[in-house]
Amino acid sequence: MSMTDTEAMTALINQFNQSSSQVMDVKTTTFELHLNKQAETAETNSARSQPAVNDSAVPVVKPTTEVATQSGTTMVTAPLVGVAYLAADPKQAPFVQVGDRVKSGETLCVIEAMKMINEVPSPVSGIVKEVLIKNATMVEFDEPLFAIEETTV
Repeated sequence: MSMTDTEAMTALINQFNQSSSQVMDVKTTTFELHLNKQAETAETNSARSQPAVNDSAVPVVKPTTEVATQSGTTMVTAPLVGVAYLAADPKQAPFVQVGDRVKSGETLCVIEAMKMINEVPSPVSGIVKEVLIKNATMVEFDEPLFAIEETTV
């Protein structure tokens, strides 16, 4: 590994330590780096040595955190760090806008992380009350993305 690579890796680690992110994975053709602020001691070496599965389908990432801020309102948060896009293509309409009715499982936005596009589905059926991010912006893990007022559809 060259000195430039070492400096770049050190800069990544420093940025990770100063961020609110809990986990970061970086993989290049020459090295793989896994950083985790949450100590996990139960992981075994055999689990680490298993090859990664490369699925050509777009993975669906389920929001890990839903926080009810008001009675009947669900906050949809980012399930991972990446760049959030409100539409599939810059020339297309956004997946959802304020006032739209959504069904549970409907795509609200996509987050690009490490050249992978991850759909963020709605955890509930309801009406989009707020879009809390702008298109093509970097989002952190657990950052609020949408406020949805739950309804029975």
